[in-house]
Amino acid sequence: MRKLNYEINLDLFEKIEEEIVPILFTEHQFDLIIKKFSNKTLSQSEKNEFSRTISKKMNAINTILEKETDNIFVYREENMLSARLSEAKKFIKQLSRKFKNKHIIISGSFLYKQKYEDIDVFVIEKLEKEDAYFNNFHVSYLTEDVYRSLFFASARKLCISNRKITSQEIKEKITTDTVISLYQELFNDLDRDFEGVKKTLRGFLLQSAFISKAPIPDSQELSQQIDLILRSNKPKEIVKNIFVNSIAVNKNRKSIISKMKNIINSYLEIMKEYPKFKDYYLDIISSFREVVNIAS
Repeated sequence: MRKLNYEINLDLFEKIEEEIVPILFTEHQFDLIIKKFSNKTLSQSEKNEFSRTISKKMNAINTILEKETDNIFVYREENMLSARLSEAKKFIKQLSRKFKNKHIIISGSFLYKQKYEDIDVFVIEKLEKEDAYFNNFHVSYLTEDVYRSLFFASARKLCISNRKITSQEIKEKITTDTVISLYQELFNDLDRDFEGVKKTLRGFLLQSAFISKAPIPDSQELSQQIDLILRSNKPKEIVKNIFVNSIAVNKNRKSIISKMKNIINSYLEIMKEYPKFKDYYLDIISSFREVVNIAS
């Protein structure tokens, strides 16, 4: 069987079945393509059929598409620095040649800030790999699962891509419990002035927006929110307000109230064991009590 030198997005492929069956492929051929790209074992007769007809047609289609590799898709161009946009378009072309037939995305502060640390590049791969650094590029290798993540829902809003990006439903498990857990971690990071607080804060802001059904902020909006909070004289108070407002709007108020009361009781018990941290515990407890007051 002729080796295919490209991959397909199975989720997208299945969504457009009505558009390509039977115009391009028969129902049987469509099923064989799904089977092939799902890494399932094909019988010898299926291999022969795939090689004889399907692969030739797919390679022809891919050849046509490769002629269009100069296509560059820009999202929120109005928010980008014009000089950086021009540079990023050149980089996309270079990276598309380096990472042949891969989905390449440039996002992050390089596109909209005068000062930046490096150029964030995301390469969608079949398998996870360690990050790479070269020529001011910070290359993160991501699997196709990222398309349904909260991180990607934010990154895709302001970026440059060598492929059109379609909106996909977020499949990442984000609940009130994950927001509460991240809030507690963030509160501790802010209290200790932890070096990695920006990463925790970024995740918290994304999850809070998602859980409260607010618009997911893009990378620039996130950066502005993070800078605003960390430059404030009272960053914990701002974070408290975001937490309370995102959790208190939950429809299942009885469950939220019960959960908040259990957390409060847990902190009160811990406070007995570690009285020297009383001020810290009372500080974080106040946000859970506020949720109870609003939801009651």
